[in-house]
This record gives sequence, structure tokens and C-alpha cells, in this order.
Amino acid sequence: MASIREKVVPIKKIDSHLHVWASPEEAKEYPYFPGQETTLIGSSDDLLKSMEEAGVDGALIVQPINYMFDHSYVTSVLQKHPDKFLGCFLADPSDGGNGIAKLEHLVTKEGYKAMRFNPYLWPPNEKMNNEIGRKLFAKAGELGIAVGFMCFKVQIEPYMIFFFQEKCVE
Repeated sequence: MASIREKVVPIKKIDSHLHVWASPEEAKEYPYFPGQETTLIGSSDDLLKSMEEAGVDGALIVQPINYMFDHSYVTSVLQKHPDKFLGCFLADPSDGGNGIAKLEHLVTKEGYKAMRFNPYLWPPNEKMNNEIGRKLFAKAGELGIAVGFMCFKVQIEPYMIFFFQEKCVE
């Protein structure tokens, strides 16, 4: 009979939230959103090297603001390293309903597993629980993906708490 030690599966170390962006060479193919250029090191090669040094096995890559709603760089990294990374895209609250189509495409065609609500990306004077926010949240639930809310550097307003409570019980 095997001992308990022989049956133990090693625990994987997973980073729950990080960003990647193109190296200067890659930026020719994956240009930054105007005004969002960076000189910081953050390419997938740099990330993989850091992960190896730290003994990290995988990570959730959250779409960086450097690209706004152009997910092509993160998608390329996910496709190159499906055994290392899962993807989280930015919810697109733009008028016209394109956010729902982008959500469906990124989940069903590109394999993203999560969506991030960022209040800075909502139209001025709009709340994340507006009509498009509710539709995005509902579609995420329908597709079975996780939803994250960026609350960093923002004050949690009462409407956000009610939105979370309401959506968690539906």
C-alpha cells in the first residue's frame, strides 16, 4: 500500500493578477493605445523568466490599460503559452453594444476565462450598473466566466455595493 506522501500532488503556485505588454520590438506589431505607452519592462518573455526564478507555475493575465480594448497582445501570449496563462479581458461599456459581441468573441473564440469591470472606462456620469453593465454581467454569467471589479484607487460608492448584492443573489 502506498504511503500518503506518495499520493500527494505538488501544489502549483499561481499568480492571481498581473499584466503584460509588448517589448519595444513587439510594440511594432502590438502598438499601445495613444497616450498609454510605457517604458517599463513587462513582456511575456520577461514575465516567464521572472516566474521561473520565483517558482511560479502559472498566472491570470489581466488586460492592461496600455491597450484599452485591443486584446491582441494578451491573446497572442495566451495562445503561445496556454499551459501557463489564463486571460481576463476588460469589459467594454461603449455605446452601441459592441461590448457584448467582444465579450462573446473573447470567451468563445479566444478562450478568456474572466472579465474585469473598470469604473474608469465607463462613460462620464455613468455607473457600472447601467444597462450595458447589467448586460455584460448577465452575459458573463451565461458563459460561465468570472467577473472582477477594479476597486483600486476608487471609493466604493453605495451604488456599487447594492449592485454587487443584487447581482450575487440573482
